[in-house]
Amino acid sequence: MATEQELRFQRAQTLAFIKANASGLTLTPRSRHTDGSGTRWVDGEPRESQVMRLVDQSINAGPVPGVIAASDGVQRIVVFQLVGVHDAIMALWDSWTDAAGVRLEIAELLPDNGYEKRGLVIRYGE
Repeated sequence: MATEQELRFQRAQTLAFIKANASGLTLTPRSRHTDGSGTRWVDGEPRESQVMRLVDQSINAGPVPGVIAASDGVQRIVVFQLVGVHDAIMALWDSWTDAAGVRLEIAELLPDNGYEKRGLVIRYGE
């Protein structure tokens, strides 16, 4: 467990890292609902806008980074890490749409370390 002094230092470093290439994001929570006709995703009320940093991780995705063949053709899925301050609000399946109209979604939350919140993000579409 980190000391309070270590947490203050790491939180300051995280904030500086985010500010170096910050994005203002409004995450929308999503939940899965099952009824008589099957399962569907339902968007919730958008969260307050937050300043975070999106870090491209697609270089680690294999020989053809970010491209996965789907049954209906080719769908691009580029992997990112979303980094927020220690008290950022993000949850599994939260999503947003970027300036190009492409949907991004938090597919996994990384363990809480006390000084930053991180989520693994996938990008759908072109």
